[in-house]
Amino acid sequence: MNLGESFSSDTCERFQRLVDLLISSPHNLTSVRDRERAMVAHIEDSLLAFEGYKLEGSYIDIGSGGGIPGLVLAIAFPETRWVLVDSIAKKVREIERFSSTLSLSNVTAVTSRIEEYPKGIDRFDGAVMRAVARSDAALELAAPLVENGGLIHLYKGPGWKDEERYAFVASAKLGLQLQDERNYRLSDGSSRKLVTFKKVSETPKGFPRRPGMASKFPLGEK
Repeated sequence: MNLGESFSSDTCERFQRLVDLLISSPHNLTSVRDRERAMVAHIEDSLLAFEGYKLEGSYIDIGSGGGIPGLVLAIAFPETRWVLVDSIAKKVREIERFSSTLSLSNVTAVTSRIEEYPKGIDRFDGAVMRAVARSDAALELAAPLVENGGLIHLYKGPGWKDEERYAFVASAKLGLQLQDERNYRLSDGSSRKLVTFKKVSETPKGFPRRPGMASKFPLGEK
């Protein structure tokens, strides 16, 4: 992906600075330490999933880790508003440091188990999740936080085919409907997929269940 063809030089520089911050962090936020490989694994992957999209409104990045993809998308779409949530405080402090260094005024970082994130206070236009949980568990965690008509975007690799049957069972229980499956390929040859579900009705009461239950007793197997 040639970033210079799609983004300004200032935006491209921010992407590069973000990668430098990420790979130099003392908190092991990524296993990829080579700068060029990190650009592909984190920046290119985050962006190609939404190539041609126009993101607007408010979004939540669930299980954000080192701020990927939330920080990347906040840079790419400066008119959007982002809340990046992770349960590990040191990771959230790094996200705050990265946001400050990059002068990102559209990002808020929150330390919380997503099951305990306040419901009904913030309802988002969309949610993103990357390498957080199996798809049925991911949908359970995200659905209550998204507005009716909002979208849940799951970053997936080839393993999606093994998960999709669980996701469809869970989506029917959560008031969600499959909207799109978008295939794309990274410059290193890796095949990736963005799977998008639309919230078509209110999430039933009781979801998400208490911390750990979505993965321990996944909805897709009930």
